[in-house]
Amino acid sequence: MKVYFDTRLLLKLYSAEPDSAKAAALVQSQEDPLIFCQLQQTELRNALYRKAARHEIDRKHLARSLKRVQSDLDEGILQVPSLEWPEVWARADRLTAKYALVTQCRILDMLHVAVAMELDVKTMGTTDARQMIVARKAGLKIVTLP
Repeated sequence: MKVYFDTRLLLKLYSAEPDSAKAAALVQSQEDPLIFCQLQQTELRNALYRKAARHEIDRKHLARSLKRVQSDLDEGILQVPSLEWPEVWARADRLTAKYALVTQCRILDMLHVAVAMELDVKTMGTTDARQMIVARKAGLKIVTLP
């Protein structure tokens, strides 16, 4: 089963956080390589740099984490899909028009749902409650941390 994991969940794989072990177990239960689109790449790197700026991790940890991300890309653990970004943005805009008033879901979270839908992925891994609601309303199955 192909799963699209949002960046908050992926971050737990590359930096020690509460529930990192649970996130690793959830991701490792998947047989397919992980989808890792440009949105996830940029957002994950930004999150790691911000953790270092807030002194939650030191620069050595930052460098190790970034190196692990690159290594996982090089080894095919993370795979970058081909996406038509104008289509993703249009889908995110439609999701916003349909669900933002009810859910107050942020645009980055809408974009993740839109990417999953654009890739025709049926399951999304997330820990964000608002994103879960939008994803479910959009017809995606949800997996999350136990």
